[in-house]
Amino acid sequence: MNILPQILDISSKNCIISTTTLHFQKELYSLFEKFLYHPINFIPSIMMSLQKIMNDIILQFLFNTFQSIDDYFKNSEERKKNFYINKSNVERTLITIFGELTFSRTLYQNKFTGEYYFYIDDILQLEPYKNYDPVVQALMIRDGTLTSLNHSTYHSSLDSLHLESLYSNTLVPIPKSTLYYYKKNIKILEIDYKEIPTDHHTLYVMVDEKWIHEQDKSQLDKKKWIMSKCFVTFTGITRKGKRSRLVGRHIFITSSDYPWKDFMDEIPRIYNFENLNTINLLSDAGSWILSGVSELKLYTNNKITINTCEFHVKQKINRSTADKELRLKIADIIYEHENKNEFIKEMDKLIESKSSDARKQKVTEYKNYILKHWKGIINMKYSLCKSSMEAHIEHCIASSFSSVPKAYSKNNIETYLKLQEMILNDVNIFRYYLDTYQSNDESRYTDEKEVDFSLFDKSTSSNIPNRSTSNPMSFLLHSIASPSF
Repeated sequence: MNILPQILDISSKNCIISTTTLHFQKELYSLFEKFLYHPINFIPSIMMSLQKIMNDIILQFLFNTFQSIDDYFKNSEERKKNFYINKSNVERTLITIFGELTFSRTLYQNKFTGEYYFYIDDILQLEPYKNYDPVVQALMIRDGTLTSLNHSTYHSSLDSLHLESLYSNTLVPIPKSTLYYYKKNIKILEIDYKEIPTDHHTLYVMVDEKWIHEQDKSQLDKKKWIMSKCFVTFTGITRKGKRSRLVGRHIFITSSDYPWKDFMDEIPRIYNFENLNTINLLSDAGSWILSGVSELKLYTNNKITINTCEFHVKQKINRSTADKELRLKIADIIYEHENKNEFIKEMDKLIESKSSDARKQKVTEYKNYILKHWKGIINMKYSLCKSSMEAHIEHCIASSFSSVPKAYSKNNIETYLKLQEMILNDVNIFRYYLDTYQSNDESRYTDEKEVDFSLFDKSTSSNIPNRSTSNPMSFLLHSIASPSF
């Protein structure tokens, strides 16, 4: 029988009050009496002292709760019918945000199968051999996503919950291997994002890739790479002074071999494609990007416009010649005059001026790139929104995955990229982990905040019930309120 929901009843507040009164009254009186006559450094000192007292209260409350749950099952008819008591007082330690909690459990053995069983671990959904409680695990994953794990051997948010740790120069580190373990094993579920309005009937899609070092122990002498793909969608731009902000932005990151398919499985649930007249693709016109353009058209009214990023065009021009005046001239031919013949003529002269065949071949490649994507380049000139994909790829992927000398396993990189995607889309990683922790729903996660106000319902009961072995709630509340030391 699962009696945990009953613990959360409003009447359990009596247990906390009673426990505080019974075991910490002297400490509280002593604390306030001390500061009443010695008010120097009152605020910082009382904050630290109160936190220690409250941590002790909570740890004692948890200890008594776990012990009472185990005792109830030990004395129940269900246990006597199905389980032997194999061993008592088996200790387990959990690292919580309130400090280390060590409690005792009873090891049972199934009468029919011979399997060993910890009731308290099962009822609290505590995974075996894991010393960090789910809240601490959630903090690890959140901070390890917000900050590169290479820079997070201990977490400031976890330490800040213990004011005493801030008072000391010594911080207890969480092993880096532990951080990676919890992060790579998180459940990645499909998220139901809220729909973004498409009132202006236009959607912009910026696309680019970033190469990440792959970890391959079988070929240490060779560099291997993982190709991550990033899609940034938005419906417009608002400007304030010199700064611009994307409106209706959503980010999709993957290392999949079928990025367009995965992208289009998600995006139509966020934007109403039936309401879109124009879809602008902004990119460097890479072959894998252009191969998926047709995927964007879901309705007959969807018009796809390909725009080639100005950054890559000017990059090709700058790599063709070091002459600044010639660079400006070629750029003006493209963007000011839109004269393709004049561009060909000027580039041919530049190619002929090169002394080596290798340089001639390279400049010819740059010329052909611009000619091949000429229409997209002109489209970008008239686009209301320009591309900021280079800045996005740096912010979304490079700063976390490729700016540090680290390689990643191909088996885990998709998980890390999806966590990064959640952060960028304002998903609360801490709440996501707790919501999906041992969840039975293995498919979707709804990113909506649901608040339960049942805790504030009026209750006519204000007394702690008498100890009764026939009533689990009565047994539990009385045991917690009247512990024996």
